[in-house]
Amino acid sequence: MPKPPSTEGRGLPYLSLYRKYRPRSFAEIVGQRHVTQTLTNAVKANRIAHAYLLCGPRGTGKTSTALVLAMALNCENGPTPEPCGGCETCRRIIAGSALDVIEIDAASNRGIDEIRQLRERVALAPADARSKVYIIDEVHMLTGEAFNAFLKTLEEPPAHVVFVLATTEPHRVLPTILSRCQRFDFHRVGLRDIEATVRRIAGKEGLQLDDKAITMLAQAADGSVRDALTLFDQAIAYAEGTVTPEVVTEILGGIDFDLLAGFADVFIRREVADALALIDRVVADGKDLRQLVQGLIGHYRNLLLLRVDRRAHQALALPEESLQRAIDQANSLSPDEITRTLDLLAETDRELRFTSQPRLLAELSAVRVCRVPEVAAAPASLPSQPAPQPKGPEPPPPSEVEEVAEPSGPVGLGDIKRRWDEVLADLRKSRQTSVAAFLRESVPVALDDGSLTLAFNHLFHHDQMMRDENRRQAVADAIARIFGLQVTIQCRPPEPRDAGDTGEGEPTPGDQASEVQDVISMFPGSALEE
Repeated sequence: MPKPPSTEGRGLPYLSLYRKYRPRSFAEIVGQRHVTQTLTNAVKANRIAHAYLLCGPRGTGKTSTALVLAMALNCENGPTPEPCGGCETCRRIIAGSALDVIEIDAASNRGIDEIRQLRERVALAPADARSKVYIIDEVHMLTGEAFNAFLKTLEEPPAHVVFVLATTEPHRVLPTILSRCQRFDFHRVGLRDIEATVRRIAGKEGLQLDDKAITMLAQAADGSVRDALTLFDQAIAYAEGTVTPEVVTEILGGIDFDLLAGFADVFIRREVADALALIDRVVADGKDLRQLVQGLIGHYRNLLLLRVDRRAHQALALPEESLQRAIDQANSLSPDEITRTLDLLAETDRELRFTSQPRLLAELSAVRVCRVPEVAAAPASLPSQPAPQPKGPEPPPPSEVEEVAEPSGPVGLGDIKRRWDEVLADLRKSRQTSVAAFLRESVPVALDDGSLTLAFNHLFHHDQMMRDENRRQAVADAIARIFGLQVTIQCRPPEPRDAGDTGEGEPTPGDQASEVQDVISMFPGSALEE
C-alpha cells in the first residue's frame, strides 16, 4: 500500500490519524476477519450481493469496510480483493471525491424526500466507475415512510448498484429491510489488536510512546480503533515528546492503575487514615469521586477474577508489573472479602448520584471498606466441626448472638434485624437515599409496644434522623411495607466507650462509634468532622 501523502510543511489542514491511516484493503481492517474473509472470497468468485448490512459498535470498521469494498469493485486492476490504492479510481475513493461512491448520513437525510431522490439517481449509469456503491450510514435513523419507500429499490436495484447499509442499532432496522441484506456483525476489537495498531502508527509517525501508555489508550477505547487513534491524536498534541502514562491519565481525566492499587493496598491493611488521605488527594487533584469509585469497582472485579480463575491473567489488559501487583493483592484476600467490598462500592456508586456531600459519602465508604477484612474473617474463627452437645436433659447454652427476648406476635426484633438490608433497599427504591445512608450503620435493638429503637454508631447519623420527623416516618413506612407492622421509630445515640473496656468480645455500637470518632479526629476541619 502506498504511504498516504504527508501534509507537513504545505500549509494544508492536519489530517487526523484515523483518517490518515484508514484501511485501504481488507487485510488492513483490524479484528473483523469473519467479515473481511467472506467479502474477499465473494469478490474473487464474483458473487457480490446487491445489499449488505454492517452492524456493530462505533469505530470497529464498518464504513472503512464499505469503502474498501467500493475500491475492490472499481479498482482499475479489478474487480480484485486487493485494490491497488494508486489508480485514479482508488485515489478518488480514498479522497472522498468519487462520483460513483455516494456516502449518505441517514441521521440528517432521513425523510421520504431524500429517499425519493436516491431512487431517481439509482437508475443512472455510473459516471466513470464499474459499479455505483451507496453507503448509507446510521441507516436505523430513516423514518418508517422512508424505509417503505426504499424497500423496492433495495430489493431489486439495477445490476450496476450495490448498497452498503451501516448501523450501530440493527434492532431498529425494519425486518423487511434486514431480510433483503447480507448481514455482517462487527465485534469490538480486541485490546491486543488495538495496541498493535497504535504501536504501528506511532512507528510510522516517528513518535515515542510508552508501552503502558499504549495499553491505557487501548483500554479507554473500549474496542473502538477510531476512538484509540483519536485519543492518541489528543495525547500527541498534549505531550512534549514521549507520550507517557501520565499524559494519557491527564487527557482521559481518569484514575490510573497505581492510584486504584494504592487504595486497595490501604484497604487490605485496614489503614483508615491513609485511605482518607488518598481521598483528599483525589479531591485536591480535581478528580471525580464517582469516577474513583467506579475505577475501584473495576479493580476489585479484576481481583475477584484473579482470585477464582487461574487463567484470568491472560484476559486482563495489564502490563506485567501491574498484573503482578494485582495478583499479589488478590492472593491476600478471600473471595468473600472481595465480594463484600464490591457490594459496598456498588452501593456507594449508586448513592453518589443523589448525594449533595460526595466527599463525606466517599470517606464513610472508605471507613467501611477498611473494616471488610475484619467482618469477612469472623466466620474463620468458628470451629470446623460442631462442638459436642452436653449429655442428658440439660439444654445447650444459648448462642451469644441469640436474642435474649423477643416480643410476642408474628414479627419480632430478630425478624427485623435479619431483614434490615431489605429495609434499606426499600428506602433506596422509594428514593429515600439519604435516609438509607444514615441507617447503614444503625442496628435495631428493641421492639416494644409498637416502638422500634435504632442504635446508631455515629452521632452525625443519629442527629440527622432526630432532626426530621419525615425521615423517621419513612423508616416506619418501609417497616410497614415489608413486615405489615405499624411502628414508631426511636433513635439511640452512640454510647461513650467504657474506660475499663478490655477490647475483648464483640464491639458494641458505642465502640464502633468511638472508632469512627477517632478517625474523624485525625482530620480536623474535614468534611467528616462537619
